[in-house]
Amino acid sequence: MTANHLNLFCIVEGESESHAFQLKNIPLSDNVDDLKEEIKAKKTVAFSDIDADQLTLWRVSIPVGDDDDDDEHPILLDE
Repeated sequence: MTANHLNLFCIVEGESESHAFQLKNIPLSDNVDDLKEEIKAKKTVAFSDIDADQLTLWRVSIPVGDDDDDDEHPILLDE
């Protein structure tokens, strides 16, 4: 990864963090529409019935490495 690229980890709402997927080498010049297209391309089966422009993206921070909780809990977002 170079200084003008970004790596992102993404989670689909309702799935656990163990199903996170990575988007690599996202150019910093990309906009939200570009990111939506990349997410749709990466998860074609999950988003087969939705257009990329209909995806809603959220910026979240999820703690990693909590070994006390071995159960998988779905990620749910409140509006």
